[in-house]
Amino acid sequence: MPQNKRIRIMGGVSIFFGLLTVISALPALTGIYGVFADLVIWPATDFHRPLSAETRLTQAIMGGIFTGFGVIWYLAAGALWQAAPVETARVLFWGATAWFVADSTGSIMAGSAANVPPNVGFYLLFLWALRPPKAS
Repeated sequence: MPQNKRIRIMGGVSIFFGLLTVISALPALTGIYGVFADLVIWPATDFHRPLSAETRLTQAIMGGIFTGFGVIWYLAAGALWQAAPVETARVLFWGATAWFVADSTGSIMAGSAANVPPNVGFYLLFLWALRPPKAS
């Protein structure tokens, strides 16, 4: 599979999860966030109290940022990739690395270290997308 196609796939994955986070800010859909929270905040309680307006605002902002990150990846795989593939890959790599370090560190500081393994999975997918093609 061409490298720029893998980058577009990861852009789409980021957009999907970003938008999922945004819609989970809607009070009627906060259960989406509750499922995620049970997976990464231990012990899981299955007790989902209403989320504060501040929490929902943070979800909307963070989901918007991750959506934007995905759009950047998706668009970078087009004309930018054609013009400067090495430089484009470098920018995307450092963007993904900055996200991974900041998100994982913040998760640990918040007492939610269980969010780090899913972050590792996402980061490995970003690295997969950036993997150079095999030499023939």
